[in-house]
Amino acid sequence: MNLVRVIQSLKVPVHICIATILINHNRQYCRGVPFLSLYSTVFGALPDNISSHLQRKHPKIISLSEESLKCTLQVLSKFAISAEDACLEPHIFCMNPISMDNYGEILKECDFTSILPTHIIRYHTFVKSRTITQLKNKGLLRDNVNMEEKLHEHFHEWPKECHQYKNFQDTNTNILTVRMSVLERYLQWKLCITSDEFRNYCKNYLPLKHRPMCDIKEALNIAENDIKFSKETIRSNGFIISSDPVNTKLILDNVDSLGGMDIRDVIRAEPAILKNNYQAVLEIKNLLTQYNISDDAQQHCLRVYCMRPKTVRERLEQLSNVKEYQILSTNPRVLYMVVHERKMMNRLNKIRAAQKQCYSLNNLVSSTKLFNTLELERYVNFFLKIRKGDTSAKENSNIEVDSTYNNINCRILTDREILSLVLYEIEKKYHFSGDGIWTRFDGGKSDTPSVSKKLKQLELERYVNFFLKIRKGDTSAKENSNIEVDSTYNNINCRILTDREILSLVLYEIEKKYHFSGDGIWTRFDGGKSDTPSVSKKLKQLAYHVIEISVLTIGLGLIRRSHHDADGYAWSFYSGSNKKIGRGTGLLK
Repeated sequence: MNLVRVIQSLKVPVHICIATILINHNRQYCRGVPFLSLYSTVFGALPDNISSHLQRKHPKIISLSEESLKCTLQVLSKFAISAEDACLEPHIFCMNPISMDNYGEILKECDFTSILPTHIIRYHTFVKSRTITQLKNKGLLRDNVNMEEKLHEHFHEWPKECHQYKNFQDTNTNILTVRMSVLERYLQWKLCITSDEFRNYCKNYLPLKHRPMCDIKEALNIAENDIKFSKETIRSNGFIISSDPVNTKLILDNVDSLGGMDIRDVIRAEPAILKNNYQAVLEIKNLLTQYNISDDAQQHCLRVYCMRPKTVRERLEQLSNVKEYQILSTNPRVLYMVVHERKMMNRLNKIRAAQKQCYSLNNLVSSTKLFNTLELERYVNFFLKIRKGDTSAKENSNIEVDSTYNNINCRILTDREILSLVLYEIEKKYHFSGDGIWTRFDGGKSDTPSVSKKLKQLELERYVNFFLKIRKGDTSAKENSNIEVDSTYNNINCRILTDREILSLVLYEIEKKYHFSGDGIWTRFDGGKSDTPSVSKKLKQLAYHVIEISVLTIGLGLIRRSHHDADGYAWSFYSGSNKKIGRGTGLLK
């Protein structure tokens, strides 16, 4: 028998009803369970099956502390909910007190006729899944209440002449829709936000949808008048709007300073601290003091105060045994090792696997893009040593390269060709796409610093698609594309071009546009359009004459994207062979 529901349904005084049907098993059930002690105190007796009922329906309530129960009752008292009413709905004690407080305040702002524990428990159903008309029919709202006007009343500083009513229909509108509409217009007046910004706030900061209007007003008041945030800062950090004003006050009142800085200066520098609990901020402060982290180091990385204390403690304990951390512990940016611990340990493992050591904080916690640039430099230095004839380069380096390099006279490689080989090797190692090939190069030893800029401008894919459309007979290709090609193409029957011939033409056009080598000279075709094999032969000869590895490397990503292998085709030019390559047939199908 679900005794709790039976009791709740009765209209007679609860204590009289219970007295007639309950058996006192105080000593049997109350021992070690604060909720049962509370229930016994409120009603004077315990139902015979209450323990099994709670274990089955509300297992979490068995482990709740007496302090937690008192906190819940204190919140509920704000809405005139007695302990008797609360005990008849045990699930209310399992809810987060802050959420419970917010839900009750919102129902109060919406002018609910009464607020019961079941209303707070079913808050989301009432505000999202029930129309205003349905709530009025159930007696939860008065028949004459206008929800939009009622919510406007909570913003006294908002001039009435600035109010713009949407005149929602009660029959097809829920409370949440009206609340968000009113809040959006208020923030547009208060902070000059846009509709897109408000949508992003609702999407990224979920508490905003279920934060009482009074809390939002107070949060903005503290942000502007106490912490001295500018409107631009509040707009760019939407969580300030949805922050808990009570928690913010506790931080300002209980945390005087962090890292030797006034707490308000700290929050202005790192607003995300407002998302953390004030007790967590204090605990992290004590942890950093315990591990002798200087004020200067804390000022360089205030983000550590946005983390969970448990996470900070675990990472500090782990890093204390890391040699690199011990050496860098006096560095003013040492806390970045705590904040970026996972990324740093992954890099350390890679460095250790290469049997190297790294005591550079920049290398350990820098951005991924910057860290990868270091690897690019390692490959560049490797190939520069090979060009100089350093026979120990391969032995002393952990870089593994293709055996095809044995067929290349590395002593005659140009700077551009070395860079191309570096890009090719890294692309092959990390399986990057053609668009993801490294574009950042700061080797410091290249005579052609514009190579990186030129490589970045290459649009191989656009050229490939252009020629493929021409081969298919798409007459609109030239009109719809901004690619300008030589008029000599009018003398070529493009429909019979093979994939390799198209690749040759693409690479030639790019070579001509950027003047990579100066070796590419267009050979004019005589005799008008031709569909004889001689055209193919001339195009192949042209390809072998103009293609160089620095351009073809950029095309590898495109070719592999179509699951083709161009390695043999690429290396044939370096080995000086003009023989037909057996690998990679049908490259651009």
